[in-house]
Parts: sequence; C-alpha cells; structure tokens
Amino acid sequence: MAQQTADIPLHDLLVQLKELPSLAHYSLTLYRRRNGAVASCHQFETCSTIVEDPLCRDVSRQFFEENMDVFFEEGTPSVCRYGGGFLGFLIPFGVGGDDCCLVGDGVRDESIDLWQLAALSRTEGGGDAFSLLPYVESLHTARYEEVEEVAQEVGRAIEQYRFPTVSTPLPQNAAAPCESVTDQHLQAVSQALERIDRCTSVTACVAIGCETIATEFEVPRIAVALPDAEGKSYPVTGVWGMPDEIGVVPSDALHLFLAPAKGGKAVPYDAKMRAVLPGLNTAMCAFFPLKSQGERLGFLALPESDIPQNSALLINMLTGAMAAKMSWIVRDAERSKENALSERLMSLTDTLLQIDSKEQLYEAIMKIASDLIEATQGSIMLIDKDGEGMHIVFTLGMTLNIARCLQLKVGKGIAGMVAKTGQPLLVNDVEKDSRVAMANRLRFKSKSLICIPLKLKDKVIGVLNLSDKKDLRPFTNADLQLLTSFANLASLMIERTEVLEESERFEQLSVTDALTGLYNRRFLKSRLEEELNRSTRHSLNLTIIFIDLDFFKSYNDLCGHLAGDEALKITADIIKESLREMDIVARYGGEEFCAVLPGTSKSEALIVAERIRTEIENKRFPGESDIPLRRLTASLGVASFPEDGRTFHDLVHASDVALYEAKARGRNRTVAARSSAPQQEKSVDVEPLQAASPLAKTLDFNAYLEASLQSKG
Repeated sequence: MAQQTADIPLHDLLVQLKELPSLAHYSLTLYRRRNGAVASCHQFETCSTIVEDPLCRDVSRQFFEENMDVFFEEGTPSVCRYGGGFLGFLIPFGVGGDDCCLVGDGVRDESIDLWQLAALSRTEGGGDAFSLLPYVESLHTARYEEVEEVAQEVGRAIEQYRFPTVSTPLPQNAAAPCESVTDQHLQAVSQALERIDRCTSVTACVAIGCETIATEFEVPRIAVALPDAEGKSYPVTGVWGMPDEIGVVPSDALHLFLAPAKGGKAVPYDAKMRAVLPGLNTAMCAFFPLKSQGERLGFLALPESDIPQNSALLINMLTGAMAAKMSWIVRDAERSKENALSERLMSLTDTLLQIDSKEQLYEAIMKIASDLIEATQGSIMLIDKDGEGMHIVFTLGMTLNIARCLQLKVGKGIAGMVAKTGQPLLVNDVEKDSRVAMANRLRFKSKSLICIPLKLKDKVIGVLNLSDKKDLRPFTNADLQLLTSFANLASLMIERTEVLEESERFEQLSVTDALTGLYNRRFLKSRLEEELNRSTRHSLNLTIIFIDLDFFKSYNDLCGHLAGDEALKITADIIKESLREMDIVARYGGEEFCAVLPGTSKSEALIVAERIRTEIENKRFPGESDIPLRRLTASLGVASFPEDGRTFHDLVHASDVALYEAKARGRNRTVAARSSAPQQEKSVDVEPLQAASPLAKTLDFNAYLEASLQSKG
C-alpha cells in the first residue's frame, strides 16, 4: 500500500534501530533529501544522529556525504572500507516522498592500513599514524561479511518500521490485495525453498520460485529480468501469464526498478520506468530484487499486484533463495568451465612441450587455435627485433612463401594495430566496424575475424590472426576469451622454444670452431677423456690422428687470409668425410686438426690417416699453384690406446711426437707413434708415393700400404 506522511518521526526510527543488539557498537546518522530540492553535491541533509564515536563519525561523514546521491541511486545497501581500516554501511530508502539514507559507522576491520591511517592522522590534527593507532586498535572489530549481514538486518527493520500513513486507493484496474499469510503459505514456501536448493539450473530455479508465488499468493502475472551473457543488460521475460519477450533493461537503468522504496510493494509504473521498459504495460507493479552477497542478478516484476507486508516477507525469502541458488549455479558453471579450460590447457601444454623446433611449434599452435574456434584461415606474425616490422612465420589457408613477402608494420593495418595496442580485436564485419572500416578481401569467405596479441607480461611479441569460421558465422566473445587464454600459453611456448634454440646455439658456439664448424680443443679434451674411460672399462682400442697442413704459414702469406680460411674449411670437410659418424674430429689450433677413432686399432687408423693425407694431397686448393711446392699437403701423427698412452696428455704427446717426426722426415707423410712395448720399439713410417712416379698411378693403394707396413715391420 502506498504511504504518505506530513511529519515523519525519523529520530524515533533511529532510536528503535539502536536497540538492535547488532548495532550496539555503531554510530547511526539519518540523512534526508526533500522532494523538490535543488540538485547539488550536497543534496542530503543530516536530520538525526546517535553517535558512539565522534572521530569515526567525522571520518564516515567525509567519506559518505560527498557522493551520497550516487549511493542512493544504487538502490541497495552498500558496505565500504575507508580511512585505513574503518567499516561502515549506507542504506537508502524512501518515505513520505522524501529520499533518505541511513549511515552506520564506528567499527573497524581486523587489519589496519597504516598508509591511509597516516593520511587520516594528518587530516585530523597533524599527528602521525602511530599516535592514532592505539585509538583505532580500541575500536570494535568486524569482518566485512559481518557488516554486510548487519546492513541487511537493518534494511529489513526499516522496511517493517511503520510510519504514520494515510491510505491511497489503488487504480481500478489493479488486483485486490493478496490474502494474509496462512500455515498453508508457510508450508508451500518451505517446500519451494527445499526444491530451489536442489536445483541445478537457473531456469528450474526461476520456474519453481515463480510458480510458488503465482499459485500460493494469487499473483496473475510475473516477469523476470536476468543478466545477459556479458552482464551489460537485463532481458525481461514473461514467466507467468505474460509474453516471452517483454524488453531489455540496460544495466545503468536497473536502479529504477530496484530502489528500496519500490521493493516488495505496489508502486506506480512511472514515466522513467516506462521509457526503459514499455513492454511491461502496467499502471502499478511490485518489484522484488534478485540479489546475493551484494551482486545484482535482476528482479521479479509482479504487474497489477499489491502485496501485503507479510506476504511480501515470504516472497522476499523466495527471491533471496532464488538469487543465492542462481548465483551459486552461475559460479559453479564458471568454475567448471575454468577447470575444463585449465585441464585442456594443461593437456595442450604437455603437447607443446614435446616440440623442439620453432617451425613445428608454429604449426601446432595454428592447428590448436583454429580447432578451438573452428577457424579455417589464419596466420602467426612475430615482431622484428627492431620493434617496427613484423614477419609471418606460419599460415593456414594461404601460401607461406607468399605471405613472408608481405611488408608488415607495427601500427599499420588490423594486425599492426593489435601489435601496437596489445589489445585483442573481435570484428564481426570488417566493412561496418568503425575500428577497421575496410573492404573485405577476396580470399576471405566471411567478414568476421579475431586478432589476439601474443604477449609476455606487458611485452607484445606477435599477433595471432584467425578468420572464416567453418559455418561462416561471426566469431563470438566466447571465442575471443577462449583464444585469449590459449594465446597466453602459445606466447610462453614460443618464448621457451626461442630461448632453448638460443641456448643451444650458444652451447654449440662454446664447443665448436666458428670457421670450420668442427669441435674445438676444449670439447675434444672432454670427449677424449670420456672415450678413454669407456675404452678402459670395456677393453677397447682407441686411436687419435693429428693432422697438420705443411707450410701453411707460407700459403697463408702468399695466397692471403681468405684463401687460408677456405683451405682450412676444405681440409675440415675432407677429414669429416673420411671418418665414421661415431668418430670425433676437432680443430686443435691454427692449421692443426685432431681425429678420435673409438674402437679402432693403430693399423686400422693408419689406413684412415693415409686416406686423409691422400685426399688433401690430391685436392686443388685456391691459389696453391703460387706456393713453392705447387700444392698443399699434410703431415699426420697416429697414437693408440693403450700401447702409446692411457691418458689424454700421454696420447696427445705421443701423436704430437709422431707428427713432428713426419715433418722432420720430409712432410706429406703419416707416422705412427713409437710404442713403449719391446716388440714394437720401431716407429711405423708410411712413405708417400711421389705424384710424378709411374708407380703411384698404377699400384693399388691398399697393396702399397700393406707392402709399406711389412717393409717397416
């Protein structure tokens, strides 16, 4: 029933509220804004107060009064934390045509923000935070949730408080007031609450609540407003005796239907409400908010119904239970969705972690992303090191080689804009969207696309582009959110792969010679020691060959350093091609090379050494005709484990001695190290055949080598 009053004893309301045990530690202040007051930042005036703590009251006044009209327009109780740890609540309500707000303060949170407290102490008297701290610590403490419960209790008490009123008749087309509450009503509501608690969907929850209200309280028509998927508007649907589609209430207009003065009672359906929701088509309407833990889920509208106070209390119980259950269902669905997404991303992480190369990773990322949102075209672009250009590293639905030729700039085009801003972009129609406004290209079947930045923290490293959904429908916000979650994972995987490849590159550089690509001296020592240990454990042979180019300094001086470098690379290739995959070859220093042949005896190694020497001798090196001997040759020294040494240093020394013996005997020859065993005291010298000798052209190399070994034996 509508209420009017000429003189409302608001102080009496304050006194009665103060008797509530839950308000024992609170200061209470009532504000009122009279009808017809000129709008300003101070529309509300203090009309009554009961103060428990003056300082808390002053802090609360500074916090609430400045924007009290905003709190009132919100239409629901508000709980705030301010001033370093103080807690307070504000409850808006209307009575007698005036807007009122009740502010409760005087308690604090268990934790105290010293920074804010320091600022407060300076405001209140120039002290410091520590001088104010003992006072603040003496205040009654409460949790935020407890203050919320107190605010809800006080709000209900205000609704039940009876002001002096005169009756105003309902319009003739309004339904008669519902009957008083009976045991049957209580039992029906109790059963409905149990059924609501067992609901697993929002639809079922709304259906049970509205059916109970309609049948038990003889309500002829019911509509419900619930938020859309994005929470930006509230579509209103007929549930009982009304059309399915009634209209849509924008979120910023929701307060028109949820103001405390309109809650649970028939009020005129005024011009503001009619402008927002004309489809309700009523003169009077009762509104019941759907609210849970401060979250506004919408409202129930009961057109042409005047609800008695006791019935309104039961309906409020129903709508409160509906809102709580709906909120739980929505949160549970979100948790399930997040868990499913997390499990899926974990699975994708395992998949991507198995990939070592960037090319395979790009391919996997594109396949997963396109499958997630059913896209048929796309590309991955990475920003160049200069931060200005971009290059395409993988494509779907177009030729990669052609795509790599495209000139792309950060800040230019759709992908360039996403790369610059770091913000994802969902476009339903490239020709109509004002952010892009461009003609659709022929190779795209639809006009919808998604561009997602690939980011590491705040750094954008590239862009993931997808277009042309399989069913050619526009992409959705759900697609955007799903792809954004995956893009974070993809960015980490791209960075990880690049770091691994860079690490491998540096590791390779640390163990290889930059000019020839062979292993370097440091790595050779490590590997040779490993092979010596293995040979010792398994009683295996092992032989090393040292190769040194003859008169290389003269060659380098006469032919130039570029020719010298080329000669070293050619020599390295000859040595590698003469060895097995299991053998190890390194550049030992300058023009000297070393080959390690695991599981190879000295006699077997001498054959290999002669092959290397012959290949070098027969190879035409750049500019060698300008040197005195008209050709570049090599001398080789061979030493074996265990007869010539059991350690790295002993073997290297033995082969080095053999190498210099080869140099002393005229170069371009292979010499085996002298064994310490009595039966092998003589060194083995493999005499090379002169290139001009007829025998060199006709004698089989293997036969010659065997004859040479026998003659030296």
